[in-house]
Amino acid sequence: MKTAKKAGLVALGALLAGTTVPATPAGAASMIQRTSICHSGDFSGRFTLQYEAVGFDYRITGGYTVSGPYIGDVAGTVSLRISYRSGSTTHTVYSQTSATTGHTTFTVPTTTTVPATSTGTAAATFDNGSASCTATVPIS
Repeated sequence: MKTAKKAGLVALGALLAGTTVPATPAGAASMIQRTSICHSGDFSGRFTLQYEAVGFDYRITGGYTVSGPYIGDVAGTVSLRISYRSGSTTHTVYSQTSATTGHTTFTVPTTTTVPATSTGTAAATFDNGSASCTATVPIS
């Protein structure tokens, strides 16, 4: 029991530090979560991407963002772009722009993958109308 508690605390500490937290139950895909934060003056955004290692690919399972401040009834936007490089070519496998007032959850098609042999990134660009910033996480 003490070992399970310690493993849980280590995973929680890693999440709070914005690092990768792989979890691999027997026979299951390796789940990975990455977080990045950006700032522009008082405005900030936090982007978390969730994906799993499946065979020779990373399958994107979703993500969420928190950003602000948004003043009054003004909504901002958050744009997500998931891509990878193969040689000198950049391939975008998913992109979406949504209105936000602070919290956004992304659901992507189950076919959204990045080859494990390529350099992948996911970037969330936040804009409140007067400030913007981009939070980027590696997919590896």
